[in-house]
Amino acid sequence: MDIGSTGHKIQRAINGGKRFLLVVHRQPDADALGSLAAVGEWLERLGKSYVAFCREVRPGSANPSFLIDRNDLLTDASALQREVFDAVIVLDSGDLGHAGLDDLVPRFVSQPVIINIDHHATNQGFGSLNLVDPAAASTTEILYRLFDGLEVPLSPTIATALLAGIIFDTTSFTNPNTTKAALEIAAQLLLAGARLPSINELLLRNKTVDTLRLWGTALARLQPHPAWGITTTVITAADVAGLKDPGEATSGIANFLNNLEGATVVLVLQQEAGGKIKGSLRTNSHLIDLAKLATMLGGGGHKNAAGFTIEGTLIQTTEGQWQVT
Repeated sequence: MDIGSTGHKIQRAINGGKRFLLVVHRQPDADALGSLAAVGEWLERLGKSYVAFCREVRPGSANPSFLIDRNDLLTDASALQREVFDAVIVLDSGDLGHAGLDDLVPRFVSQPVIINIDHHATNQGFGSLNLVDPAAASTTEILYRLFDGLEVPLSPTIATALLAGIIFDTTSFTNPNTTKAALEIAAQLLLAGARLPSINELLLRNKTVDTLRLWGTALARLQPHPAWGITTTVITAADVAGLKDPGEATSGIANFLNNLEGATVVLVLQQEAGGKIKGSLRTNSHLIDLAKLATMLGGGGHKNAAGFTIEGTLIQTTEGQWQVT
């Protein structure tokens, strides 16, 4: 992707500003946090000040501390209303709602430039400046191209942050997001000093006993539906009761089940608080667009990996089947 005029407009907006708000989506993953860490270091080099904001961080999650200190993430939206920013840089978020900004932006003291950098196919182009490429494996891949085009030197820290995003969103180069470009960029990041062993240790070798037990429960409930080529499983509120970080424990199940032979689509339904059900969709088929399906259900994502949240309760019938009511 050629960054074109948009990349240079972003550069001018940053060079011309002094104070910035960096925003990632709720319950951020390694792509979001890697993007945040990389842009944050870039701004620091330029002598700019910034606030890092995330509306919702999973309690007890270890992920934020991997790439950015939890204490450096502001979560209180009300504290931002008194702030004045030259620009808001939204990273890895398909819309302002997912970024937790939909009710906040109109109340800013001064309306800033909104810079939208993302790779979701369902991105709504909400920014004053939009650097969006659905063909990119991750938002950090887009940032690599931005930095390369603007001749921003890559430190080992930035390289590690960018590579972490690519590895996470390609499921370690195993899912359909894995492209020739992603592999070539990963190689360049390794040459720039990215610490692959650290990424593998913190992203892949991080499963607790409780997590694996929960996965066992989900595996025991697998229900294939051959007529539709879909396999489903459910996670109830009771399954995650007492876990330190339920979100962390369940986050990799859908990706793991996507390795299932004979399943064209995998759907994981998880009961959440407040009478809501979170759905995670995965496929390895190039003929199916899960983002379109998730959008119909009020969610979004990518062609091969998407999610949604609906109102409802998971119940088990007398025949042992699971239903949404």
